[in-house]
Amino acid sequence: MNFNRRRFLEALALAGITLPNIGVAKEKETENPEGDFSFIVPAYLQNQTEKGISIFTILSKPAIAWLEILDSAGNVQQTIHQSEDGMINANTDFFHFTVEEAPRSFRYRIKAKEIQKFDPYKIVYAQEIETPIFKAKLAKNNQEQIRCLVYNDVHEEKSSYRDLVPNHDISIYDFFVLNGDSFHYVTNQEDITEKLLKPIEFFATEKPFIMNRGNHETRGSFARNFKRYFAYPNNRYYQAFKRGPIFWIMLDSGEDKPDSHEVYAGTVDYDNYRKEQAKWLETELQSKERKSAQHTVVISHIPIFHSDEWHGTLHNRECFHPLFQKYKIDAMVSGHTHQYGYYPADKDHNYPVFIGGGPKAGKRTVIDISGSAKSLAIRMTRDDGTELGQFKK
Repeated sequence: MNFNRRRFLEALALAGITLPNIGVAKEKETENPEGDFSFIVPAYLQNQTEKGISIFTILSKPAIAWLEILDSAGNVQQTIHQSEDGMINANTDFFHFTVEEAPRSFRYRIKAKEIQKFDPYKIVYAQEIETPIFKAKLAKNNQEQIRCLVYNDVHEEKSSYRDLVPNHDISIYDFFVLNGDSFHYVTNQEDITEKLLKPIEFFATEKPFIMNRGNHETRGSFARNFKRYFAYPNNRYYQAFKRGPIFWIMLDSGEDKPDSHEVYAGTVDYDNYRKEQAKWLETELQSKERKSAQHTVVISHIPIFHSDEWHGTLHNRECFHPLFQKYKIDAMVSGHTHQYGYYPADKDHNYPVFIGGGPKAGKRTVIDISGSAKSLAIRMTRDDGTELGQFKK
């Protein structure tokens, strides 16, 4: 009789028998953490492209999850798994779904099944759950008008996200930008879910947002895991794209101290990183996509003027300002200083500079950017509705 090694090993595993030196482990029940199986963060939208969108979800226990695109009657039109190298993502709490061809307006939900056992030859599922049905609305790259709301320096004041939306109306915005320092520092996944993703759920299930890193997002033991939670084109924090009549440039301004500062203990290289961005930026500013846009707006956390004289400010200025001048951007939007200000073009910079305020009541601001083929308007308001500065082109 022929010996079938694969079937023999499967039988041993199912019987719970171990043999030395053949690598078959006895089945063990997965340790289930206490608490119900649930969505910690049901959904949030990331990395909008001309045709696609990414949708993330985070669960309380290891699971398998999938995304369903629905029609207006609630019928499933498409089922999407996260799949790589022939394997569907499973036995984890974190999922990233990519909708390659996403309608600009669509309904969706996410379903998940808890995994109680994930052994070589036996997987056991438990409870199945699902999110509510969400309605996503995405901007078209060629639409005639575009509008974006920019936060900065929230620093874990979670109520600010909702408080600062004018009239609490998200419907008028096409997307949102978090321009750095949403956190003090990041030490684990819970920091990201509790201090950001849950507080912005009121818009993030429906409208995409961009997490534009500030210097405080670079700090903490979890900072090197941070990017995983926010989809970026080409897996880089910096990016540029045309949406509506505006060419948007998101720069990663890095840290504010020299790389050699003792607090970094030899673990950072932001000077070279900014130089890398500068080379990329010059190419983007000369691109066909940029030339096809009517306006160009730069969003970056650390201002390069009207700030301090620390290394981060000066090196950002050295790397980027000559390109802004040469290729004539329309405006720069920043934060970082916790001192709001609007600075029109002057002898130092031929473009206006907006600097958003800090995290405390009376200092909090949002910056509203809207554009059409014929006009660009940027308006900064304080948390009490007072207008602090406005630029129109």
